[in-house]
Amino acid sequence: MAKILVVDDEKIIRERMKSLLELEDYTVFIAANGLETLEIFSREHPEIAIVDVKMPGMDGIEVLGRMKVLDPDCEVFIVTGHGGVETAVQALHKGAFDYVTKPIEFDELTLNIKRAFERQKMHEQLKSQQAQIVQAAKLTAVGQLGAGVAHEMNQPLMAISAYMESVLLHKAISENGDLKEKLIKLKDQLVRLGTIVKRMHEYAGNRHAQMSIEDVNRPVQDGFFLFRQQLEDRNIRAKVDLEENLPKIYMDRYQVQDVIINFIVNARDALEERYHQDGGSELTLITRKLPGESGVLIGLIDNGIAVKAGTEQDLFNPFFTTKAPGKGTGLGLSVSYGIIKNHNGVISFAPLKNDRKIFYFTLPFDKDKPMAGDSEVAEQVKALIETL
Repeated sequence: MAKILVVDDEKIIRERMKSLLELEDYTVFIAANGLETLEIFSREHPEIAIVDVKMPGMDGIEVLGRMKVLDPDCEVFIVTGHGGVETAVQALHKGAFDYVTKPIEFDELTLNIKRAFERQKMHEQLKSQQAQIVQAAKLTAVGQLGAGVAHEMNQPLMAISAYMESVLLHKAISENGDLKEKLIKLKDQLVRLGTIVKRMHEYAGNRHAQMSIEDVNRPVQDGFFLFRQQLEDRNIRAKVDLEENLPKIYMDRYQVQDVIINFIVNARDALEERYHQDGGSELTLITRKLPGESGVLIGLIDNGIAVKAGTEQDLFNPFFTTKAPGKGTGLGLSVSYGIIKNHNGVISFAPLKNDRKIFYFTLPFDKDKPMAGDSEVAEQVKALIETL
């Protein structure tokens, strides 16, 4: 329920206000002075505050100013006596939502409280839209940068590769087995770098939906390939366990790869938070045909920190994140949700035995048959997950 803080030094007034507002299904806190107000405000974070201007010590105007510093989004009503127009104007200049004169007309006050909540809701929607626009611009810039870097790296890599081939054919190298072996290993790493650059270029250059019949194991392998070294560097034991000869799926390979990458990044962070790179971290990407052969399940199993109780329903909501500020945007799983929904699939997570969990999605073999809401598919997924 929405929270309201009522501040008045007269006990009968604040308790009467509390009783009336609770009848409107609000959670109401009361305070008798400025210091008590700020203590409750910092602890409970109410959305609305109703503050009497005349109080001993810290008056309502000063309380308003301090609350606005702590939480600019809180809407504050200043309560004044008759003839307190000058005070009301001062309060509005300091950020008050409105002023109320005594004696308080409760019906009018409740109407204005609802108006304040509506404005808060509009502000939240606006901030959400602005954040989405900024994030979209960032993703576009990253894609363009990745494509540009990959293109610029390609030519010097080809030149280095040609020189390496020439060096390996040199008589002095062919007669020195130890040096030749080291150069061959160097060449192997160069080939690997070239493959990464190629996949970066492909990935960055395919941002629009391009549906085609594809092997579902390919985006899983490509996503893993891009992060394999990073996972090894963090002391995470990572592997793929892919079922072979799966029927091909109608999908956008690069969008599915987006989902795999989001899963890997989230698992990496969960593993680091639990193990701090000290060993014990495990991550496995799997593909499995569903028991009823309606589609395929693609999942990532890890033994990182558990999903916090009570947050399960919010995991795929935009901007929801359990990571520390600056560590996550809360967009990865919500974007993934949209991708899988557009593929007529289902995306979710489940706890597993042995302190593990799986984030997974399903894709249908029949592209025109949505899997969401299909109880038979849900049972197939449940049966498969119980075997993991």
